[in-house]
Amino acid sequence: MVVRPGQRLRGALGRTAFRFNAGRAFAFPAIRETLSMPINIPYLNEQTPRTVLKMINLEASQLSLPDSRELMLGAFGAYGVLQAIAQAFNHSLLGSLIYGLLSAAFLYGATLGLLRFLKEDAKFQRTATGLAIMGVIGALAYIILHLIFAIALPEPLPTEKLLRFLLFPIIVWLAFMYAFLLRHVSLRPVPAFVTAALYVLVVEVILSSVCR
Repeated sequence: MVVRPGQRLRGALGRTAFRFNAGRAFAFPAIRETLSMPINIPYLNEQTPRTVLKMINLEASQLSLPDSRELMLGAFGAYGVLQAIAQAFNHSLLGSLIYGLLSAAFLYGATLGLLRFLKEDAKFQRTATGLAIMGVIGALAYIILHLIFAIALPEPLPTEKLLRFLLFPIIVWLAFMYAFLLRHVSLRPVPAFVTAALYVLVVEVILSSVCR
């Protein structure tokens, strides 16, 4: 029997179609099952953003946050990165990177030492997370303001002087929020405000001046 080229082509196409249909029958249910699975990131669930908003409104403390190591590490990572970006507007890249790392290290170490001194180790993870999140919000606010005014008020207008003036309310708000969070780890109002002021002084003044 002689097999013509047209028959060979039709046979090859038929086998290819069979393989495709068989593969689709096995693959598509698996794909549909994968796509239908809920995406669950433990430290970005619905509770966390709501709690942060309540913290900003002074309606909840950091103790309402999930006690999650992943959330704490994510908050400190974002804090270090945003601090470095905010510093990079007026300083060198290397100095800004060092500033971001030192800021995160200081916030972590100072909070760990404070809570161990107060014998409140069980609250460390959530307290450190709350402080880092407030620092993220403060740094992000400064970055947004800097970008807005850099576009609206290009040189030779006194953009930097205006930004330094606008930075002051952010620093005051940050110190107030730190004090609010520290009040929930057995610190009285005055020690909480003094400690919060020291946090802000070291990060925003001392480290910022050193890391150029």
